[in-house]
Amino acid sequence: MYMTKTKLKVAVLLTSIVVCGTLAAQPRFKDALSKLHTKPPVNARLVMHKANSEELLIKRVTLIGRDGDILLAQEARSVSRLTRIHKDQIIQCEFYLNYNTPAVANAIRAQDWATAVRILAPVVRLTLPYLDLAENDGLELAMDLGMYMVASADRELRVATHNDASRERAHDQYDAAFKLFTEAGKADWSPFGQVAILKGCRTLIAQGQTNQASEIVGTIDELFPGDAAYGHYWLAQAELLDHAEKTADALDAVVKSVVFADKDVETFPSALLLSAKCYSKLELFHRARDIYYEVAVLFIGTDWAIEAEIELATIMDGKKTIEEEKSPIENVFFNVSDDMNKLSEELLEKRGRLKTKPDATEKKKDS
Repeated sequence: MYMTKTKLKVAVLLTSIVVCGTLAAQPRFKDALSKLHTKPPVNARLVMHKANSEELLIKRVTLIGRDGDILLAQEARSVSRLTRIHKDQIIQCEFYLNYNTPAVANAIRAQDWATAVRILAPVVRLTLPYLDLAENDGLELAMDLGMYMVASADRELRVATHNDASRERAHDQYDAAFKLFTEAGKADWSPFGQVAILKGCRTLIAQGQTNQASEIVGTIDELFPGDAAYGHYWLAQAELLDHAEKTADALDAVVKSVVFADKDVETFPSALLLSAKCYSKLELFHRARDIYYEVAVLFIGTDWAIEAEIELATIMDGKKTIEEEKSPIENVFFNVSDDMNKLSEELLEKRGRLKTKPDATEKKKDS
C-alpha cells in the first residue's frame, strides 16, 4: 500500500510540474527527466555537501531515480520541489526501510533462509540502485540478503538429486544472488564491494558458469592477508581450480583461504569443506575424515555440518580409513591425535547417518 501511494504521489507531482510550466522554466529538470532511469521510490536521510561548497546539509528525501551520477529526489519538506543531487555531494546515506525485523531474526535463528529472503528481498531491492552512495547503510543488508539467497540455493541443490524443478529453483536463486552482488559490487567506497564481486563469482561457479566467473576474478587487483576480500578471493580461485579438475592446485589455493581468513564464517567452513573434498579426490581419506569431523562438530546444526556429516559417512561406510595412514601426521588444521575412526563413528551413529560399521578385527587405530 505504501509503494502504491508513493508512486501515485510522484506521478501526480511530475504531472503537475509539467502542467504548471515549471519544467520550461527549469530546463535542467526537463533534461534530467528525459534521461532519467526511474526507480521505485525509497526514503533516505542524506548528509551532503552543499553544491560548490564545503557546507554540510542534512536532508530527508525520497529518491525516485537517477541518470548516471545525478540523483533526482523529492525533498520531504516540500510537496512540489524536485532536487538534482550529484552522488559526489553525498558523504553519508541512511535508508528508511520498513520490514518485519523480528520475523527476519526468527527466520535466521531457525535457518529458514527462504522466509528471510521473502521478507527482505522487496525491501533491499529499493536500495540496489543507490549502493554506490558513500557510507550508505543499505550495503550490509544487501550482503546479508545475498548470503541468505545462496544458503537457500545451496540447500535446494543439495536435496534436489534428480528433481529438475528443485535444481531450476536453486539456479534461479543463484542467479538472483548474482545480480544482487553485482549491484553491491559497485560500492567502491567500501572494501566489501570487492567481497560482493567475489561472492557473485561463487554463485556463477555453483551454476557451472566458470568462464564468466574466471573473467571477473581476473579483474580483481592483487590482495594481501588482512584485506576483507582475501579469503573470498582464494576460495573462488580454489573452486575454479576444482571445477577444472586441478585438485592439487585447488588445495593449495583453498589452504590460503583457510589460513588467512579463519575468522570469517562466510568463507572458513566452506573452505574447510572444499579442502576435505580435495583430500578425498587425492585419496588422502584420513585427512578428509578429520576435517569433515571437525566441521560437523564446530558448526553443529548448520548446513555446513550436514554436508560434512554426509561426506564423512561416505568415507566411513566405504571403510576408507580402516588401514593406518601411510604417512601418519597429526590433523593438518586442528592438531588432534585421537582415535578419529572411533570419534567419527560415534558422531555419525548419534546423527543416524552411519550405515555400516567396520569390524573390530579389521579396524586398526590411527597413530
